[in-house]
Amino acid sequence: MFQRIARFLLSLACLIGLLAASPAPAMDVTVTVSSVKVDFGLPGAPENLLDGDPGTAWIGGGIGPGRGQWIDLAFGVPVRVEKLGIFNGNQAEGEFERYRRIRSGRIIYPDGIETQFWLRDEPGEQVVVCRGRPFKSLRIQVDEVFPKGDRTSKMKLAVSELKLYLSLTAPPGGDEAENLPKSGFIPAPPPADPDRIVPPEVVALLREFYVRQTSLADDYAELFAKDVRDRNDFRFEVLKEMQRQQGTYRLLRDARVDTSNLGFELVEKEGDWLKVRAFGTYRVQVPKGDRIILDKNLEDDSTFVLSKDSEGWRIVELEGEESLFR
Repeated sequence: MFQRIARFLLSLACLIGLLAASPAPAMDVTVTVSSVKVDFGLPGAPENLLDGDPGTAWIGGGIGPGRGQWIDLAFGVPVRVEKLGIFNGNQAEGEFERYRRIRSGRIIYPDGIETQFWLRDEPGEQVVVCRGRPFKSLRIQVDEVFPKGDRTSKMKLAVSELKLYLSLTAPPGGDEAENLPKSGFIPAPPPADPDRIVPPEVVALLREFYVRQTSLADDYAELFAKDVRDRNDFRFEVLKEMQRQQGTYRLLRDARVDTSNLGFELVEKEGDWLKVRAFGTYRVQVPKGDRIILDKNLEDDSTFVLSKDSEGWRIVELEGEESLFR
């Protein structure tokens, strides 16, 4: 965790009406991908993405776990894609765990706008909301994958099927009602899953984690359970001293943090222990005098283990440390 926070803080210092949509009928779509796993007969060909069979899959190639891979969809005429159904991973029988799956990504449109999406690590269809404007193409860009890290880089990324949900009419007020910039990255909160609701007090605690971590708050360690508090307090004091030496300590202490685009979902519950996934984007603004010298949306996708004691819910560990769930 020390290294994770250190990387985060060092990077900050350096940076100082509509018709109901329905699945698309047969249409002229060309699929292009960033890579394909080399295999006799190309069983992981990109054509599998639109063959109507989740039992077949596109399997990416190249080196690495799959971050940066992309899928391009080109249409014969401009179409309004309102939603995109994604069958994540290889959903053929017995194959899901053998391949990586998309964790987060972006839909990139020809006008330069990029919108985020987040997926869960489970089979079945997951629906991503799109802009619904008429375009002749769009790109699905992979940012993070399941499982995280490079430890099993031989495990390739797979996607079984894509399903296009089209709209026949413009939204109320017309396409211009979107009121978006001409280009840029549009952060979006992850979708809420009613079956994985996190207790409100835990959500508040984890939102406070991002605020105190970013602003180097003196009471940061109080977010952690008593038996790990001293360890985290020591680590954080070292990080604060690093920022003092770099001259960025006072700037970061005044940082403003907006966590409204973070989502939280319950991964596992065992008595007074919780495992919670926090994912999405939080906005960091660093003022200097009457100017904002840093205004950046930072992506995160972390899993926390929390326990409940006399003080309430507290953080025990972050993903990557030794797990208490065995």
